[in-house]
Amino acid sequence: MRHDRPSPNHDARTTSIDLVILHYTGMQSAEVALGRLTDPTPISGRYPGPWRDPGAPEDAPLGRVSAHYLVAEDGEVFALVPEERRAWHAGAGVWAGWGALNDRSIGIEIANGGHDFGLPDFTEPQIEAVIGLVREITARWGLGPAQVVGHSDVAPERKADPGEKFPWARLAEAGLALWPRAPEPARFSDGVPVPALQRGLAAFGYDVAASERYDGVTEAALRAFQRRFRPARVDGRADAETLAILDDLLRQRGLGL
Repeated sequence: MRHDRPSPNHDARTTSIDLVILHYTGMQSAEVALGRLTDPTPISGRYPGPWRDPGAPEDAPLGRVSAHYLVAEDGEVFALVPEERRAWHAGAGVWAGWGALNDRSIGIEIANGGHDFGLPDFTEPQIEAVIGLVREITARWGLGPAQVVGHSDVAPERKADPGEKFPWARLAEAGLALWPRAPEPARFSDGVPVPALQRGLAAFGYDVAASERYDGVTEAALRAFQRRFRPARVDGRADAETLAILDDLLRQRGLGL
């Protein structure tokens, strides 16, 4: 069921929509998250949690945030900001060489405590609701599976949501997201040169520059990639399985490592 819970936290778009970005709320419940996403004057004391600076006064102002939709634990969908307007959900980030992500994207928040609250499982009603919502949005705006991404994809050094428990394979089965088909780890038992890995991550969409150094930016992007496509082990290491999955996904788009 769809409910209207209008947020005042939005403004005009300056470019066309070409992404859907999935988030988890990282808060105690859908109701707490709805309060935060619709609050025109948020202050620290209203939203206690592990993110809060212990020394912050109760009336310390917080940044205003929003999203276009929130999906509650029971699968109920709350419409917060009209899709034609710019919601404030993505923050600083880059995907496929472009920034200004709030301008370009529709943001879906999924009620889940996230890493700060033990990374609970998403519920079946939530996943079904997210699939239905993403199907509607991508059809409405003419978007393909490669244009549905996670917050950790676009901001890997800052964000880890929707997290390694989000079932991206379910979205892929519905034709709404990318997923590897036939990776061949044996081909990458000797690894690949660092610049080749960086070029592959950049070709997929991550904001990584080719160099001779496996730097923190590269490691963060690789962790985000693993969190989404190889969630059993998110360690930032370019092992044969991770490389094979990246190569497989690139080959689906006519590229490769």
